[in-house]
Amino acid sequence: MNRPKYLFLVCPDPQLIKTQIDARLKASGQNDWETKTFWGDDDEPLPNAFWTDLTIKSLFPQPKALVVRRAHTLKADQWDKLDAGVKGLGSDIFPLFCLEGEWKGKTSPIPVALSRRGLFKKAKKEQWIWESKGLDQRSLTDFVKAWAAREGLTFEPGAGQALAFALPMDAVASRLELDKIALAAGDERLVRKEYVDLVAQTGEMPFFELMDALAQPGAEVSVWKRVLNDHAKSAKDQMLFNLIGFLASQARMYWMLANGENPKGNPYMLKKKAPIAQRLGQAGVARMIDLALEAELSLKTGERRYEEALDILMAGLIDLFQPKQQARRAR
Repeated sequence: MNRPKYLFLVCPDPQLIKTQIDARLKASGQNDWETKTFWGDDDEPLPNAFWTDLTIKSLFPQPKALVVRRAHTLKADQWDKLDAGVKGLGSDIFPLFCLEGEWKGKTSPIPVALSRRGLFKKAKKEQWIWESKGLDQRSLTDFVKAWAAREGLTFEPGAGQALAFALPMDAVASRLELDKIALAAGDERLVRKEYVDLVAQTGEMPFFELMDALAQPGAEVSVWKRVLNDHAKSAKDQMLFNLIGFLASQARMYWMLANGENPKGNPYMLKKKAPIAQRLGQAGVARMIDLALEAELSLKTGERRYEEALDILMAGLIDLFQPKQQARRAR
């Protein structure tokens, strides 16, 4: 049997769970799986049909994948029955238990009632457990690459990285945005950098909004408050690497606008960015690139901690984006 006897999928993102289930069934060595889905938070989470499929062998067996969504809500007595039920499984039955609770820090949300049962201890020993905290900035890059490979798409230089930074950290929402990108690529099957503007801005602090706020009189306090709130809720380096990536991806557009050129992109966003680009000029855009590179280098060399690098980068951006007469009055 080219698969686990049963499998625990520990992840809060339903799209990532679905992708993992599809991959596991495809790699199982069996075809024509009939997938049956049950819900752990239903009034009757595991009905008679589930137990019949799990424990009673059919004369004409068709391989069945028994997917239990939101299995982290099952009660102790149900895990007791499952503990006994999985012991006599045949190769034509594949139970997949989806534990979809939210992670707290680095600890996976395994219910106490489950952790004490033999079926989970067995799964842990045999490595029949797949865990993911969901998408973050680093895993989004792999997510985008895998999507492009499936769709037969290639990227214009810099487009893949820019797209990964722009997508929401939710696989369902990201797939909807990627569908739009695939349509834009058309028969050319090439993802261009300007297509990133098609991605809906869903974050609490879209980066253009941050840049726009930096140039407003007295904006420092509100900008810092929003940056630090986002910083505290995410992986500690997430906000900083997002900002570095954004600066790098936008520098070329600002440079072209500052020099009177017509870059491709969303007309509304280009109209908003043009005055900022003109005020920055070539020296300002070059300074923006320098700030991003200095922050990244200081992290990679260990010269600064994440918090220090973020402080210095934000202070540099405030000084750069605010009109010079405001900066002089503030001193």
